[in-house]
Amino acid sequence: MRVVAGRYRGRKLASPADDSVRPTTDRIKETVFNILQWQVEGARVLDLFAGSGALGIECLSRGAADVVFVDKSPSSVALIKQNLKGIEGSFRVVAADFMGVLRSGESKFDLVFIDPPYKSGLGELAVNAVFGNGRLAEGGTVVYEHSAELPFRTERADIAVRTKAMGSVTVEFIRKKTVGLVTGTFDPFTKGHAAVVEEALRLFDEVIVAVLVNPDKECMFTPEERLDIINAALSDEKHVKTLYSEKYAVDVARETGADKLVRGVRGEGDLDYENAMADFNREHGFDTVLVELDGYKDVSSTRARELIEKGDFRLLPERAIMVAKDIIKRKGGARERD
Repeated sequence: MRVVAGRYRGRKLASPADDSVRPTTDRIKETVFNILQWQVEGARVLDLFAGSGALGIECLSRGAADVVFVDKSPSSVALIKQNLKGIEGSFRVVAADFMGVLRSGESKFDLVFIDPPYKSGLGELAVNAVFGNGRLAEGGTVVYEHSAELPFRTERADIAVRTKAMGSVTVEFIRKKTVGLVTGTFDPFTKGHAAVVEEALRLFDEVIVAVLVNPDKECMFTPEERLDIINAALSDEKHVKTLYSEKYAVDVARETGADKLVRGVRGEGDLDYENAMADFNREHGFDTVLVELDGYKDVSSTRARELIEKGDFRLLPERAIMVAKDIIKRKGGARERD
């Protein structure tokens, strides 16, 4: 067992004397740290069930700012201290139960390694405790290693999980789910709006599309009809949720747990208004991502309504056209184009 990379690359680490501790193999370590890439340098690291200390020492070798090693076994604590001899950097070894450590402190960590005895059931408890006690820093990652025989299961809806299977071992890379909130009147939802949602899905794990009230607009479609059109347009996007609200966008963001708001900008004419709205949102605690719609400069809800009055639905996403046509037909409004 050796340090894979960094300042102490190739350094041999002492292994446990028996099978009570199962160190992460060098092959798995190399794969894990290849995935973490640039997250290690300067990171605050918590190594739970530290065993030999190999994961935390790998982080110190790669430039981590601080590492806390936690293990309740006296033999493991002694082994960690042995392997840390000659290692420079900021670190400490805590002889304690993982749950006590997670519940008693307030420090936040950029990386949390969880490598408990396989089939012990302690891994899921530790993952939930990390998030439940707010111990993961913004943008941080939990790395949970477990037996491939027992898949990771969680009821938490606020996390995103990336799974890497390596033979008999599986490693979960877990982080707080990011949520983007796309807001608008959406009367109706156009191809331009769909492009904004597509970009938001690239930036966030989940996207909420919120139909809001604009008292200055007289709408062609009711809120329910607008939601029907949006749901049809985005029916193949499993990471999108929709809702209607009469509240301000920032209030909706707060209620839904969104990280940022997302708005589309079709050109210079939109920019001043959107920047003013972004300033308002920032003053109330939320940043706004502005998405430039270079290919949709002439696509607007106003133009879409004008065309719909003539029976032309071309500015709507393809999946939404039939729904919009049915709504208009029920209203006895626009004529259908040949």
